Amino acid sequence: MQKNNIPAIDQLLQSEPERLDEMCRTGERWRLDVARVPVGLSRWQAAFDTAALADVGKALDDLFQGRMVNVSEHRPALHMAYRAPDPSSLLSGSDLALVSAGRASMLDTARELFEGRSPVRVLLHVGIGGSDLGPRLVAGALDSGRSAVRVEWLTTLDSRRIRRLLEELDPATTGMVIASKSFSTVETLEQAAVIREWLGRGMEQRCWAATANPQKALEFGIAPSRILAFPEWLGGRFSLWSGIGLSAAARIGPDQWQAMLGGAADADQAIRRAPRQSPALVLARAFDLLVRDLGFNTLGVVSYEPGLRLLSEFLQQLIMESLGKSVTSKGLPVDGPTSPLVFGGAGTDLQHSLFQALHQGTTRHPMLLLGTLECDETLAGWQDEQLANLLGQASVLARGRAADDGHRRLPGNNPVMILLARRLDAAAVGELLANLEHAVYLMGHFWKINPFDQWGVEEGKRLAGAFGQALRGRCDCPDRSFDNTLEWVAGKRKF
Repeated sequence: MQKNNIPAIDQLLQSEPERLDEMCRTGERWRLDVARVPVGLSRWQAAFDTAALADVGKALDDLFQGRMVNVSEHRPALHMAYRAPDPSSLLSGSDLALVSAGRASMLDTARELFEGRSPVRVLLHVGIGGSDLGPRLVAGALDSGRSAVRVEWLTTLDSRRIRRLLEELDPATTGMVIASKSFSTVETLEQAAVIREWLGRGMEQRCWAATANPQKALEFGIAPSRILAFPEWLGGRFSLWSGIGLSAAARIGPDQWQAMLGGAADADQAIRRAPRQSPALVLARAFDLLVRDLGFNTLGVVSYEPGLRLLSEFLQQLIMESLGKSVTSKGLPVDGPTSPLVFGGAGTDLQHSLFQALHQGTTRHPMLLLGTLECDETLAGWQDEQLANLLGQASVLARGRAADDGHRRLPGNNPVMILLARRLDAAAVGELLANLEHAVYLMGHFWKINPFDQWGVEEGKRLAGAFGQALRGRCDCPDRSFDNTLEWVAGKRKF
């Protein structure tokens, strides 16, 4: 719950002009401005003093040195190895061999598809959650328009869409990527099975799988040379950088893909070298203060760079699945709130829908606004128009507008954070996503929770399986409070 004594942002900006410099950080490609977060400058500086950050260095060492940061599953979290210039700086033995082979195979396959040296002209990417959100975001942000293949993204079970899509396509020029860590996700496998049958003879020459369970991919019919295997420690929402990203790499091209990895590696090196200067740590501290000190429980993510219109969906999973926990890493109750509810989308679209409630509703909402200064493909003036909207909305969200007529008064005091890049190139996308990953890890550290597991999701899947059996009449209802619902379903199906 938001606290009643939240400082007025407008007054802070007037009384502490130095916050405009001290509450900004500039990375290799992004400038982060959190001066409109409603905490006094002295409180902000205290969040970065030696005592407050005493164990941040150790937390980062634990992550990068492969210690068991995912304590409930007894695993490290070394997704950074997939973007490291030299994976052997983080890995050794069988893990190093698996990651190195996966990287090489993925890039070779992406190049073959991108350049049209394969018969495939349409690639069906079948995956959900972390096996879809990251690759789809990157493809949308960096689509060069030069790929020989187009990608269709298949996530939820939508029989109408898949039927109509397959009616339009030619099996001889269509391929499939099955992206699934466990290779047991129902939504993914049911769609993949339909496509496998439709592809018919020779399907094994046009199908790939990205998974941590290569045996199940083999049993499904994927050729061994077309399985992009990765280690169990690679979490789904951190798996973009691996073979899970094959469809995106085939769409944007392997050169852009490697540039994106380079930007992410820059963010990795920056936070290890100088954590206090890293935008990731500043974001983590800002989120921490908003949630724990000020009691906000929402976060709007709004992009005025059209290429990042899907970022809010990506962050819904990255933040909420990682930080939506009620016990600490040691299994004890947490001592405060954790994940905010994330919402958002494209900036000027949202100005014509939910922004009215942000400006004049009774609840204040922290906002993360993103934009870029330049675009090689933009029509004259369009990029400036996007940036003008970002700045105008940021100003009124934070500072409001006085008016004698209450209908025209805007209270303001919505916390606003701004991320700006010169342009949305591949390196900028990589740096942004890596910094967001590190911010989430550090928030988990501050709140003493494990950001790498998701047992709530697993339990929901388990119960879905049990309800599926009950709907087919193969077992009793797993939750007797739904007995009358199942009876109603059974009755309706008789007509």
